[in-house]
Amino acid sequence: MEKNTQYIGYLTEQKCYVKCLEEGFQISKPLFDNNRYDFILDTGEKLLKIQVKSSTWNEDHSAFTFNGYSQHQTANGNKRMKYTKKEVDYFMTEKDGIFYLYPAEEEGFLTKTLRVSSNQNQPTIKWAKDYEFKEVSKNF
Repeated sequence: MEKNTQYIGYLTEQKCYVKCLEEGFQISKPLFDNNRYDFILDTGEKLLKIQVKSSTWNEDHSAFTFNGYSQHQTANGNKRMKYTKKEVDYFMTEKDGIFYLYPAEEEGFLTKTLRVSSNQNQPTIKWAKDYEFKEVSKNF
């Protein structure tokens, strides 16, 4: 069975729901599908808006990328709308059984790349390990 992007997105969402529940968090899903977030993560102290995004490996599996926007078809073609910090608190994605939470940014972004390995140690590299669910959720 060929997996289309919609199927992959639904599967990623389901995996993220299960991960949150396994870690002891409560989740709530909006009744309708017109919100800018996919679900609410209840930490017991606060409610966080989570947007789930599927991610793709780069060619050598040293990094993966996810989109920070939604895409909608209009009469004039596709329209991309970046998610902002007002709309989403965190992006959640999964790669090879490891879950990641990346904080939303004030102005939003088109794509974000998280590195698993690199031959370089540049200060601008976003290391995937720093955004692992277990690490980020310690601060909730």
